[in-house]
Amino acid sequence: MLKEDKYTKLFNNLAKNSKICIYGSNKTAEQLFDKLKELRSDIDVKFFIDSKNSGELKGLPVYLAQDLDAHLNEFDTVLVASYAHRFYMEFILKAFGIKNIVLITKDFLPKEDTKKNKWNVEKSAKIFKTLSERNLYRFLAKARDNKKKYEPEIEKYYNKKYPNRIDLYPFEHYFEFINKDAIKTAIDGGACNGIHSLITLQMLPKCKKVYAFEPCYNSFKNNLFDKLIQRHPEIEIIQKALWKEDTQLSFREEFSFKAASAVVEKKPDIKRPAQIITVDAVSIDSFVEQNHIEKIDFIKMDLENAEQEALEGAKNTLLKHRPQLAISIYHSAAQFYEIPVYLKELLPDYEFRLGHYRETICETVLYAIPKELVK
Repeated sequence: MLKEDKYTKLFNNLAKNSKICIYGSNKTAEQLFDKLKELRSDIDVKFFIDSKNSGELKGLPVYLAQDLDAHLNEFDTVLVASYAHRFYMEFILKAFGIKNIVLITKDFLPKEDTKKNKWNVEKSAKIFKTLSERNLYRFLAKARDNKKKYEPEIEKYYNKKYPNRIDLYPFEHYFEFINKDAIKTAIDGGACNGIHSLITLQMLPKCKKVYAFEPCYNSFKNNLFDKLIQRHPEIEIIQKALWKEDTQLSFREEFSFKAASAVVEKKPDIKRPAQIITVDAVSIDSFVEQNHIEKIDFIKMDLENAEQEALEGAKNTLLKHRPQLAISIYHSAAQFYEIPVYLKELLPDYEFRLGHYRETICETVLYAIPKELVK
């Protein structure tokens, strides 16, 4: 009955005999369409609109948002079908001069399966080498559910283990368990302003090449870091995102905290000033093949919740080249629970370690080292 109540409450905001379009083509949009047919037979749904996709859904056309001005006389109200995207969508609609906008509420967010998460925590925790790391993983899982209770303990742990650090993070960030002498060629996934590419050369004494992937490098560019990068021909800045395939992606480019720029559909909640841009994306497998790279020894990923997709796009490279990995797993609960299991199943003869580099739940890194390289 509760499920019916949320639809009824939402639909009360729609005037009788309205002609509406639904902004979104996701599962929620389909459910809204079905419930409108069931509960509000007076409502005429004309079409769907979407920021990226066009085609057909539920027997109705799906138009791109950029083409909305050609259909303004066909409806009187827009029902937004995304909770996370709602403010971005509302901004776009108001820019078109649309005033009758109905936003879904938090009730439409999917409920978290706490039993499944508890099972995933134990399954993931078991992959790490030491008891202390397994316990750290379990503790960070609890902290994700109750930051207020557990983050003071994380701060104590962090300050005790890393009393000396660069800016926000210690130098060990991404390198703590790595066999540094075994690395000649590295990928820096999520290079931001290039500082970590420079640190990579410092931390890996035998590294001769760093492929630094950052689609927004020109926006993030720090004049000092860029001048230092220009002194190091070993660093190659590649202004593309890492993804599961070669494509183009809608990207949220942050102004106030640019390190958080991300793929729109992966991290869409816009709480800070930002703009949406289109960026080129490439898979690691494709990049390695196209550039005839013989060996990748190390892959670091801090991709603002696109790590799973980038790992899927690196599957052949992982199996063939057996690189060491430093993968951020803190951007979402899904990646925190799922990436450890995914990599363990893909790379059963690797050793897995866990590092944490912030006083909060942020900056948790999963390390994966081929057993033949474990020191």
